[in-house]
Amino acid sequence: MEKQGKLYLIPVPISEGRLETIPASVLNTMHALRYFIVERARTARRWMRESGFNGDISQISYVELDNRSKDQITASILQPVFEGHDMGLMSEAGIPAIADPGTEIVRLAHKLGIQVVPLTGPGSLFLALAASGLNGQQFCFHGYLPVKKDQLRKKLQELEQSVWKHGISQIFIETPYRNEQIFRTILEVINPAVKLCIARDITGPLEMIHTYPVSEWKKKTMGELGKYPVVFILGK
Repeated sequence: MEKQGKLYLIPVPISEGRLETIPASVLNTMHALRYFIVERARTARRWMRESGFNGDISQISYVELDNRSKDQITASILQPVFEGHDMGLMSEAGIPAIADPGTEIVRLAHKLGIQVVPLTGPGSLFLALAASGLNGQQFCFHGYLPVKKDQLRKKLQELEQSVWKHGISQIFIETPYRNEQIFRTILEVINPAVKLCIARDITGPLEMIHTYPVSEWKKKTMGELGKYPVVFILGK
């Protein structure tokens, strides 16, 4: 019986070009793989080149997840594992399967009895929480909040209640071009005593991580938020 391969979760730099944030052991593992599951093959190939891979990239197989529905994520994607090959799962940035479509692949791997091996690397959610000074024992990640203003305001009020009642840190993210809008809505809706952490461009050249009560944020002149990834955290 042929030995079954493993599924490696390969982290990618959060900020473009920050190769030093990825351990050498992770790069060695990645460079040894020939089968990958990725969001976009073009991005994955570029990262492979930037990471110092000296082999023939045309010999590497990439299965794209972008635009696939859950019904299209089937065991055939993981076929190389059953043929004895290790595979790598990569996100566009950060740790795969955290706020990422790779979750479906990991779930399928467990269902099929495939060993999943997470590798060490940068994750913006955990770095932001660690640097926020807010409750790191109890926290909840909500992904993206509603886009429509009325729904957004209602959701923010729900998060505020969880902060006051249970002390749970509330973490969420937004598409960069909506960062300014959600920041302004937070200042309008959230109690001035609630603390807000804004973690911008984590590990990047314009990294900024500050935690203040909402009342203090109202007095400050914000730098550019609309062009960079931001993690927002509400807490006390």
